Amino acid sequence: MIPKTIIHSLEHQDLLVLYEIRNLVERLILERSKPPLAEELPADREVLDVQTAGLITYRLEKVSCGKNCKGCPHGPYWYGYWREGGKTRSKYIGKNLSPQKQKKGVII
Repeated sequence: MIPKTIIHSLEHQDLLVLYEIRNLVERLILERSKPPLAEELPADREVLDVQTAGLITYRLEKVSCGKNCKGCPHGPYWYGYWREGGKTRSKYIGKNLSPQKQKKGVII
């Protein structure tokens, strides 16, 4: 839903400004509609598998707990990565990436 203040402001812009706004919006949509790039994801984990569904990148990773334990690295575990508000976000998924846990563009 577009705020009324934005709609009102757009209605008063000339054609060249509207084209610039359209180009900006198209660029923002393109940036936000891509899953995170590899260099945006943690590099300190051993990655065993990668799958992408919509805007989410799923990685099967072995993870170090950071406690100097003798069982490190742990896992492998699935993590989901996506972009939100210009930042890369993540969520632990679990040991299995089942179809119920992997929905196009949605982190459960």
